[in-house]
Amino acid sequence: MNLVKNKTLILGGNSYIGTHLFEHFNSDYAIRTYHSKPVENGIYFNTLSMNLSKILKDINNISHAVILLGDTNPESCAEDIEKSNRLNIESIKSIIDDLNEYGVKPIFTSSDIVFDGKKGNYDEEDPVSPILTYGKQKVEIERYMQKMCDDFIITRISKVFGSQIGDKTLFTNWLDDISGNKEIYCAHDHRSNPIYIKDVVNSIAGLINSDCSGIFHLSGKKAYSRLELFEMLLDHTKKYLPVKVNVIKCSIHDIPLREKRPLNISMKSDKLTDTIGIKLHDTNDICKNIVKEYIKVKSK
Repeated sequence: MNLVKNKTLILGGNSYIGTHLFEHFNSDYAIRTYHSKPVENGIYFNTLSMNLSKILKDINNISHAVILLGDTNPESCAEDIEKSNRLNIESIKSIIDDLNEYGVKPIFTSSDIVFDGKKGNYDEEDPVSPILTYGKQKVEIERYMQKMCDDFIITRISKVFGSQIGDKTLFTNWLDDISGNKEIYCAHDHRSNPIYIKDVVNSIAGLINSDCSGIFHLSGKKAYSRLELFEMLLDHTKKYLPVKVNVIKCSIHDIPLREKRPLNISMKSDKLTDTIGIKLHDTNDICKNIVKEYIKVKSK
């Protein structure tokens, strides 16, 4: 089935993933919404006060809608559960209902936080067992979508990182912290598979263009602790210049957080790669290139 003539609606088009996804499709094949920060060719949409059907009725040829809305910070979700439930559960259920009404396949962006972290290396057949408020909200939407939709995609996405200087993602943020002589806390016991933003975008696009359905894990090829990732970054940085850094090695449970974090939320991405044939980037290779570019920019 050829879907390239249809358009994808990106709900949350000014989010980090949404921005990159729109750039991939461009305005010929995608429409995006925004809320607080206007974007070029974007449609204003307030998930709490507006009905998505008012937008859908004025748009033709929408085949899929990627849902990138809500509060994605586990801390703020736990701090005000009532507010985050409105954003992450009630409003998303309403959106799914509207998409169903207009025959648009929903793509829900879930998370590795749906697992309790006791086992690690989770695949799509493993039962979900969230311990965080944010994870419980994601699971409620996953189950609602499975109950209410005949055709859907759920993407459980690991920690996303980019390579653009100043994007405030994993490695670039650490480089800024090192440059600013900041204390850096690194947990040795929290494991996940960070995934490169280009792999996230290409995976979602591949699932759309192949007209896939079901649950897919979007995660990097290899699992790392946060400390291992930081040491990887240091090793590459020291090839260019001496580094003095104040790193505090700790347990994730030593960091003052509102809710106890799951330890090993690593996931397998075999189903994704087998289904759409995507070759995922190697985290170490991307890290090496980030450091090289960072040193180049900062030395000017």
